Amino acid sequence: MLIACKSKAEIGSTKSLLKREFDMKDHGEAKKILGMEIVRDRSRKILRVSQSGYIYKILNNFRIDNGKSVQMPLGGHFKLSLKDCPIRIVMLKG
Repeated sequence: MLIACKSKAEIGSTKSLLKREFDMKDHGEAKKILGMEIVRDRSRKILRVSQSGYIYKILNNFRIDNGKSVQMPLGGHFKLSLKDCPIRIVMLKG
């Protein structure tokens, strides 16, 4: 379980309430959850969540991890839909 609050006091009281009802262990500050990496910069009040490890795994699975990167030719306002991609792509495991 991941607990996120504005203050350490709130986190502490939430943990205390949960410990009264459930047998639980505190594993400290989260570094990863559900395959996502969590990076905090407390001094700048930044919380970053990344799936870069998962992306590299997918690139490696399809043997395109050494490919060149290119700029996206579409503007940020452009939204794709299923109509724009009529061919269904299925990933097979074998």
